[in-house]
This record gives sequence, C-alpha cells and structure tokens, in this order.
Amino acid sequence: MGREKQSKTEKTRSNGNLDDGVGEASKMQMIKRKTWMTSRREKWLVGLGVILHAVYMLSIFDIYFKSPIVHGMDPVKPRFSPPAKRLVLIIGDGLRADKFYELDEKGNTRAPFLRSVIKQRGRWGVSHARPPTESRPGHVSILAGFYEDPSAVTKGWKDNPVEYDSVLNRSHHIFSYGSPTVVPLFCGALPHCTWNSYPHEFEDYATEGSFLDEWSFDEFQSLLNRSKEDQKLQQLLQQDNIVVFLHLMGCDINGHSHRPFSSTYLNNIKVLDEISHKVYNLMEGYFKDNRTAYIFTADHGMSDKGSHGDGHPTCTNTPLVAWGAGVKSSKPASKNQSHGIPTPNEWGLDGIERVDVNQADISPLMSTLLGQPYPVNSVGILPLDYVDLAESEQVEAVLANTKQILNQFLRNFSLKLIGDQNIKQSNSFFFKPFEPLANYSSVLDKIEEFISTKDYQSAMELSENLRKLALDGLHYFQTYDWMMLMTMVTLGYIGWIVYLVIHVLQSYTSLPDKIMGEEQAVQLENKPQKVYILGSLFIGAFSILLYIGRSPPLYHAYMIMTVFLWTQILSEYQFLNALWKMLQKEKLGYIIKLLVYCVMSLLVAEFLVHSFTERRLYTLCFLIVGVVAPLYLYRAIPWRSWIPAFIWASCWCLSIFTLMPAEIPDNTLLVIGSGALIILIGIAARLLELYAKESKYWPTIINHELSKPKLPMLFHLQVLQFATVEMINI
Repeated sequence: MGREKQSKTEKTRSNGNLDDGVGEASKMQMIKRKTWMTSRREKWLVGLGVILHAVYMLSIFDIYFKSPIVHGMDPVKPRFSPPAKRLVLIIGDGLRADKFYELDEKGNTRAPFLRSVIKQRGRWGVSHARPPTESRPGHVSILAGFYEDPSAVTKGWKDNPVEYDSVLNRSHHIFSYGSPTVVPLFCGALPHCTWNSYPHEFEDYATEGSFLDEWSFDEFQSLLNRSKEDQKLQQLLQQDNIVVFLHLMGCDINGHSHRPFSSTYLNNIKVLDEISHKVYNLMEGYFKDNRTAYIFTADHGMSDKGSHGDGHPTCTNTPLVAWGAGVKSSKPASKNQSHGIPTPNEWGLDGIERVDVNQADISPLMSTLLGQPYPVNSVGILPLDYVDLAESEQVEAVLANTKQILNQFLRNFSLKLIGDQNIKQSNSFFFKPFEPLANYSSVLDKIEEFISTKDYQSAMELSENLRKLALDGLHYFQTYDWMMLMTMVTLGYIGWIVYLVIHVLQSYTSLPDKIMGEEQAVQLENKPQKVYILGSLFIGAFSILLYIGRSPPLYHAYMIMTVFLWTQILSEYQFLNALWKMLQKEKLGYIIKLLVYCVMSLLVAEFLVHSFTERRLYTLCFLIVGVVAPLYLYRAIPWRSWIPAFIWASCWCLSIFTLMPAEIPDNTLLVIGSGALIILIGIAARLLELYAKESKYWPTIINHELSKPKLPMLFHLQVLQFATVEMINI
C-alpha cells in the first residue's frame, strides 16, 4: 500500500511538472504570436498613415483653394458717359507704401512729381493687398478685381489656370510694355493688344534694376513717335477705351538684391517718379484733350529682408495715386478721417485727405473711368471718393457695381436666374439658400423707382446695402461645404490619434493582461464582424447622400477614411469597455489627474497654434516660467545654489526678445556687437571655470563636480573663428 501511494505521489508530481512545462511553452508561444502580430499591425499602420495623410492633405484644396471664378454671367453695361477716353496704368512692382510716401533724411520727397499730384490735382491712399503677395495675384486683383484663383498655386502663381474677365479684356486696345514674367501673362493671349517685353536674362538680380523701367518707357515713347508716321496706329490711339499698361520691375529686383532700405531701392523710387512725369507729359502733349486718366500703384510691397509673399504690412501696403480725367482733386483732410493704419508723421501728408482701398477696388475704379462693364468676376467695391461724377452718375456706377456682384451670386448659388437652376442648388441634397437676398428683385425695383424720382440718396443707400448683402452671399456659398468638410477631416484626425493610442496601450503596456486576461488579450485581433457590417452600412449610406448631392469624388474619400477609422476604433470595444471599467474602479484623484493632463495638452497645443501669429504669448510664458521654475528649483536643489537666480534672469531677459520685431533690417553694427558679446561671455565663462575652485557657490552653477575638458584647445579655436568673422564684417 505504501509503495502504491508513493508511486501515485511521484506520478502526480511528474504530471505537475509536465503541465508547468506545457504552460511555459504555451505562454512563450503566445508572446511570440503577440510580437509577430504587433509587428505586422505596425507595418499596416504605417501604410494606413501615409494614405490617410495624403488624402486629408488634399482636403486643403477643397476647403481653402476653391476657384472663385465662374462663367456665364452677362456684363452690366453702365448707364453714364465715361469721363475718360483712355487710361494709363503704371505698376511699380515690389514698391512699398511707406518708402514711397515718406520723406528722406533731409526732409525731401523721393517722388516730387507724384507728391505734387497728391497735393494739387489727384487722390491718394494705401492699397491693401492680400496674401499671397506675389506678382500674379497682385495683378489679378488690380486688373480683374478678385483675390486670386487659388488653383494657380499648383502652377507657382505663374499661369492662368482658368479664363477670367478683366479691365484689359473689356478695353478696345491695350499697349503694354514691361517684364517678360508679367506682360505676356496678361496680354499675350489677347488679340487686341500691342505689347513687348525685354529678354529674361535682363532680370539679373545681381545688378541694379532701374534700367528695366527705363526700357519700358523708351518702348512706349518709341510707339508714340512711330504713330506720327503710321496713320493706322495713330487712328488706333485716338479710339475710346484705350489702356496703356506699363509694368516697371526695377524696385522688385533691387528690393530682392539690395533690400528696401538700400540707396539702390530708394533711388529707384525716384526713377519711377521721373517715368510717371515723362509719361504724363507725353500723353498730354500727344492727345491735348484732357481725357486721360492715370493710376499709379504696386502689386505688392517688400519685407525688410527683401522678400514678399506673406501678409506682413510691409508686403500688403502699396501706394495708390490717381489723377486726370474723371478723378477728383485733392482736398484737406477731415477730422473724422480714419484708416486701418494712421498716416505716419514722416510721410508729411497729414493735411491731405487720404482714401485707402482694397486692391481689388482698383479694378472697378478703372472700369468706371473708362465707362466699360465691370469684370464679371470682380468683388471690388467702387471707391466713390476717387471718381469725379455727378450725383446721378455716381448712383448709376454703384448700381452697376451692385448688379455685377449680384449676378455672380445669382449665377452660382441662389435662386433661379432666367429660368436656369443655379449650380449650388442642383448639386446639393440639403440646400439652404441665403435668406437675406430672397427679395433682391423687389429691392432692385425700389432702387430704379428712387432713380426715376431723382431720390439719389435713397437709391445710393439701397444699392450699397444690396451690394454688401451680395458679397455676404458670395462668401456664404463659397464656404458652404467648409463646415461639413472640416468636421469630417477633424473627426478623421481625432480618430487616427485615438487609434494610435489604443495600439500603444495594447502593444506596449501591460493593460491588456491586467484588465482582460491573457487569452482575451491575445485574441483581441479577432474583430467583431457586426461592427464591420455596421461601418459598411454607414459608408454606403453616406456615399449615396454624397452621390445624390453630386459631390466630388474626394468627398467620398474623406468620408470613407473617417468612417473606416472609427469602425476600427469601435471594433476594439471589448478593450475599451474593460478600460472604462478599470477607470471606474480607480480613485477620483487618479481620474482628475488624467483629465488635467488632457486639458493641459490641449492648452499647450492651442498655445503653440496661436503663437504663430502672436509672438507676445512667449513673453508671457517666459515671465511665468521665470517665477515658477526658480521657486521649484530653490526647493528641489539640496545645496545652496545660484541656479534659481540664473534661471529667473535668463527667462526674464528672453521675454524681451519676443517683443522685438520678427524682421530686423541689415545692421552691421548689430552683427559685430553680438559677435563681440558672444566672445566676452565665452571668455568670462572660461575664467569662471578656471577659478571656480576657490569659490564656495559658483561650482553649483557651472557644474557640481568639475571635470577637465577633453579638448582644451576647442575653446580657443571657437574664439578665433568668431574673431575672424568679426573682422570680415568690419
């Protein structure tokens, strides 16, 4: 009996050891399988991430880069006689408003002729451009009256991807001379245009560029000289609705090469003024009828660093001077005059009325002076303070401007127009019209009634109000799909973040083992089929709605990607449910701490976003850190130390830096002084390191345990390099 009992015990132990061995092997197999599945899943996630970001990046073009150009509107013919037979448009490429208007260090103007125009017989102001402040967008705003076709960004703002109407299209004939990068772009395809441009190699940014402006003027002067012997050319010049377009590139080249503060750039302003004076004398001496209008402006400005393209005021603020036929004369400034920016004292123009405009407003101004229909895609507002018209003609001009903008609204987005269903209503399943313009026809009838009874003030008020509503309606429908698209894309990005967090928690933490058990944790890859079926039904339903609404194919891609991501997240509902139950069991303090971390992360993200446009936020940040960090270090460091004081001084000194301008003009003294300061600080730190052994406190600042440097000569080499650079700058 004893032997049988002993044999049973040994057998039991033997079976127990065997079971332990099998369990260890099974566990190792499960770990290997989990590792293999994690590796495979991460490769799949990388591919998914690339596709997701590629698709969502395209949404930028659907949200922010929709072309505002549409076709099919009838031009609105003005019902008044044009005050000018011809118009001269002079554009100084890259000319800044402040450098043009300000007086030099001796108190003299750089543009004496145009300054005399401002003071005696013309109007002036600042033309506010919009980003991108490049040559093509600027010229499109001036000539066509709308703010760039964003689809041109794919062609580097160099080509016209979509045909559009402009002042040049509506003119009888155009004479244009200037840069080969601008003049052919706007005049090359027009049959009623005589133009010429210098070779591309003339635009050498290593040289002084004012000779290009002289070339353009010489070409125009030779044209007028030839017309004295060419009867056909002379007859053409005598026609109505003639546009002379001179594109002067010098300031742009000199600004890029030598900066706007250089004498080269400032002297080029004098060249522009001289050319404007010569053109004026030529035109008045040739035609002798006082029927020529003149516009002098710029397509964009120039930053202190010699660049442009962004929305900084140095790039967006350009000069505008108008005079001649149909333009009001200058008059003293009123006390109630207000602008986006005050008139600086250094301009010396405080006593003369200033009229600022948006750059797109120049197009309806030129159209009014020539008496031609406004460009059909223009969103510019006619600046009445520039035009010298009778009260009845002013009302007719504003009404034509209103009808032209209203036609865009009616053609694209609102009610029926001449029995034809508008584009947006036919392409949208849940169409919501712009209610404020529902009774636009009755308003137009009321305006016509006021005009017939010569109640011009009431007609003007109604016309201006209707024009504002039409612009609001255009903006409403141009951004009609923004909310839907941005919501879809935002949910997609949030889903991607949540999905990655779930993957990290499942693959690189012990949470699955703790909250679900080993076997369930390994079987998490077996996704519930019901969730996939539900996700497929959602995709099918949304696709049908988008198809009925005739949405673009990319809308389907955004929707499919977003629903797919959230389907993947919901397929992990077992893990998410277990995680939620675990959080419910935790103490309240743990949950509050987790929420605080989430809120702080969102605040930091918002802070970083807003800091792109408001650098002063970093000043506040440095001031706060300069107080909080030293207090924390004072309590955390066990030995007596000057480190908290050093941190406080450093943070508060850095807080001044973000209050300074982002762009500082070239300053050799500043470069030399900063280099010398770096050398002095380095020498002081080196001396401190050498003699700190005798001090009781300084070792805690530089290093608690001093160690001998590996390369002692490296410091001397760095000082020598800085000194060499300083000598070169001197």
